[in-house]
Amino acid sequence: MNRNDLILGGTIVTCDALRYTPAGMPLLNFVLFHESVAGEGEQAFAAHFELPVSITGQAAMELARLGVGTRLVLKGALVPRSRRGQQLVMRAAQYKLADGD
Repeated sequence: MNRNDLILGGTIVTCDALRYTPAGMPLLNFVLFHESVAGEGEQAFAAHFELPVSITGQAAMELARLGVGTRLVLKGALVPRSRRGQQLVMRAAQYKLADGD
């Protein structure tokens, strides 16, 4: 089986209200804006995109308090938004505030 590990930095640009799963687990959905340059010289390319993110537990409660504009680095995996869907969402397991925040 292939690995699905993602580390991505960016800024929260939209953030839903904190909610709870039927099992009582805190859940936060937000959109992360990422911007970077990869490669060197003529091979360099810019990447800028928005990615939906879902995070649970204590981290969800902490990020809900910080909200839009927060710069952070997330660790997690890409998963389909729904069982049959082709849209991807990052399911974050950990976060840390980006340098300077």
